[in-house]
Amino acid sequence: MSRILLVDDSPHAQRMGERILSEEGYEVVTVSNADSALIRLDDVDPDVVLADVVMPGRTGYEICQYLKMSPRHRHVRVILTAGVMETLDEAAAVRVEADGTLRKPFEASALLAAVKPLAEAAAQDRAALVPREPGARERVPAVAAVPFVAVVDEEQVRAAVTVALDASMAVMVEEIAKRVLASLATRKPEPATAPALATTPAPLEAPQAAPPDSPASHATRMEPVRRVSPLRHRSGSILGLDISRPEPESSETDRE
Repeated sequence: MSRILLVDDSPHAQRMGERILSEEGYEVVTVSNADSALIRLDDVDPDVVLADVVMPGRTGYEICQYLKMSPRHRHVRVILTAGVMETLDEAAAVRVEADGTLRKPFEASALLAAVKPLAEAAAQDRAALVPREPGARERVPAVAAVPFVAVVDEEQVRAAVTVALDASMAVMVEEIAKRVLASLATRKPEPATAPALATTPAPLEAPQAAPPDSPASHATRMEPVRRVSPLRHRSGSILGLDISRPEPESSETDRE
């Protein structure tokens, strides 16, 4: 199946274009700028390039111009894309020999109708390349150096680094995850930092005695009750025993 290189700085446009084309069986590679697209041309080897004309840095017009000037990519078809509110210069598209134009957001039927015939034509041109040996095709060498990519600048270096990171991201994530899991498995649990609770209760304080003059002391203090039996002492008695003559009992009137 044909390979499609989608060049657009809009993540939404990348997702929509990739979903529509992938469902039809196309192999889709997306990049976000022209420099990344030019670096990946050889390893992707696309049949059709969808390039946005409104991007920071180089635009879709320049990508198309480079592809049409390069004998190595003479079979590649180019479709220039632009948003509904963006300007698409038809005269510039004709000047760079674009194979078609398309408006975004992508509509499935319009996108497939534009890509399908161009992908078939690119496949036919690819098959017409002179074979160098059985099972291999020979690319026609470039007849002249193209200054468009000959100058290595900061953007190209950044694009190359981005491509390399994209290619190795899955391996890096897997390796980092393994190391984190191994570290967690060998890590010893740390002792609890919460303060330990006291295991022995605090001694109970003995109740303090109230002061002698306080009301509580008067309320709680009990004195013994002494019963005193009066004894009559007479001159003729010893230790309370009467040794004299008994006295006549007094009458009730005398006691009263």
